[in-house]
Parts: sequence; C-alpha cells; structure tokens
Amino acid sequence: MSYDLQVYAPDQLDVGALRSLVGEISGLEIDGVDSRRSLTVVRGVRRRYSFTIDGPDRVAAEDVPVEVTGILLGARYLYSVMVEGSTESEIPHALRFAKQLTVALNGAMVDQQTGRLWTRSKSRTIVRPPRKTRVPMVGLVWCCLREQVPADAPALIISAAERFLPEALPRRFGEYEPFQGKYSETGREGFSQAWRDATSWLFFSGSGPCTGGHLSGGPGQQFPDRYWSMSLTLLADPLREAPWRDAVRDLFTALADTLGTFYASAEVTRDNTEYAVRTLRSLDGWMGLPPTPTWWSWFGSPYASVAELLPGNRRRPTLKGVFFESATEPRPRDQTEPLSRWLPANLFARIGPNPGHQQPVPLIRAEVVPNELG
Repeated sequence: MSYDLQVYAPDQLDVGALRSLVGEISGLEIDGVDSRRSLTVVRGVRRRYSFTIDGPDRVAAEDVPVEVTGILLGARYLYSVMVEGSTESEIPHALRFAKQLTVALNGAMVDQQTGRLWTRSKSRTIVRPPRKTRVPMVGLVWCCLREQVPADAPALIISAAERFLPEALPRRFGEYEPFQGKYSETGREGFSQAWRDATSWLFFSGSGPCTGGHLSGGPGQQFPDRYWSMSLTLLADPLREAPWRDAVRDLFTALADTLGTFYASAEVTRDNTEYAVRTLRSLDGWMGLPPTPTWWSWFGSPYASVAELLPGNRRRPTLKGVFFESATEPRPRDQTEPLSRWLPANLFARIGPNPGHQQPVPLIRAEVVPNELG
C-alpha cells in the first residue's frame, strides 16, 4: 500500500532543520542523510520504516493546483511525504509530520487520497484600508486589436485568475451598477455570456487587493472599434510584498500572452480617485505609447523589437512579448523613470493643452505609430 501527502510552501528547509522537525515527533528520526532529495524516516527502537520525505522540488506557479493557489500565496516549493509499502499504522505518523511541516513553512497540505486541503496560512489575507480613504492604487491595462482577441477571452481571463490571482475573479459584474451578475451563481459561463451580450464595457468587482476592472464588450458591443482593452485595479500597498507582487506579475504577463495584446502597462496612481492616463485610443486610431511613466510595461508585436533597447537587467522575454519592470516595488509616476529615456521619443503620445482640466486628458498622437496600429 502507499499513502501520499503533498506540502506546498513559499520557502524550504535545509536538512538540519528538517531533521529537527522530524525529531520533534516522539519516536521518529531520519535514517541518515545520504540523499538531500529523498529522506527515510524510521520509528522506534527497532528503527522500523515509517515514511519517506521527497523534496523540496521547485514548482512553477502555473503548476500549483488551483485549489492550493486559492488558499496559499507564493507557493514555490513542493514536498512529498509518502508511506510506501508499509502498514497503515504508519499513516498517522506521516500525516502528523506533514501537518507539522506545513505549519513550519506556512504552507498548505494536500491529501492525495481524499483531495482534502489543510493549512493554517493566512498569506492571502490583507489589511483593508478604511472606507473612503484615499490610498495608492495600481492600474493594469491590456491593449489589443479587437480582431486578435480570442472568442473565448472571458474564459481565458477566468483561467488565468484561478491559476495566479483568484482575487481577480469577477465576484460581481455588469454594464452598470448595481452589478446584476454574480460569479458564485453563474460561474465562468455566466461571465462569458454577459461579455458576449454586453453593448458597452463590462465592469466587474474583485476581492482584496483587487478592487475591480473592466473589459471592452464582446460581439454584442453596440459601437465597436478596432481596439479592445481590459483593466484591473488593485491596492498598491500589498504589492510591496514580494509574494503578492509575483502573483500579480504572473497574471499580468499570462494575460498579455493570451489575449492578443500588443501593449500592456501597470501604473501607480496617488489615490483611488485620480484618473490615470490610460485612454490611448481615439477615433484617429492608436495614439502611441503612454506619455507618463509606468511601473511595468509589456510589449507585443509590433513593439517587441524596439523593447530590446530597454535595460537588460529589468526586462525578460515572455511567451509572446517582452516584460519590463522600471522598479522592484510599485512607485508613483513622479518617482519612475520614463520609457522615453531608452526608447525613441517619437513613439510616445503627448499630453495636449488642457486649460479646462477635462478628463480624460487630451492627447497628441505620437509622430510614429506602427502601421498595424494606425
């Protein structure tokens, strides 16, 4: 017989710490340390085999089960605790150790036989700001040509959110408030149908740190143009912690790669009432790259080649483009280096005269706009 337990965790233990953890359970000890990747645990004075510990193995975010992602932030390592070929009497010992390891690493345990999850982690809990308080926000925007947006875009968005950032799932949605759609009732298909039927933007609310976002309408949009976009707004302060930042970055690049995106950005604003310059499309077509500094940028075709001019230590290729990070933590625009420091200035839109303080602010089109986007 065999019994398998998996422990997902954001960190790992060295062999000495692992030996000490095993020793905290009366009667158990590691039988030598010949292999760092696989350790045998024995029990009692007769040193009877009890269970095996494999790992830690590095695991990519996309390979973590969505059920684990839903309760644990930043899972990057996997331990396997296995009772192999011994009697059922050893299972309680393996289970006790696996739970102890889970607590020590602030992780989550999956019982492979029952599918049950166990954790004491509160890693996905955030401190919410008081209502009506002005706080820094991060706005993510994905810009696409409508003709390149997949017909199943909402399903792709849901899949990416489940995989990387469940807080971005559309808790409620609709074209106007109060939102009539409830994800808990209609699920993925309900959200997809609402998008297909939408005559204008489809708005949605998320869960902290995600406050909400929008999608341009689907095939039912009343006045469609060539351009399609999606946005997501988040509280900035949680993103100062690496695990939250990594999860949002994974979602940001995954959607950029799958939605037919040609440009995407993450911009930090001073508070949740400030309008960020994100409307880079008009009746004249695409206006160009943003005139204000952005925290993150993602460049797809036709901008990916020029993105190679950006500093190599801050950019990395993704499946279909190039990701660029101007700083490690989110910074407001006045503390962020503009992309025009490295990229040709004629690719950027400019802010036009605005004596009446209109919103959105008027933009002057870039001198050079790729033919595909003109």
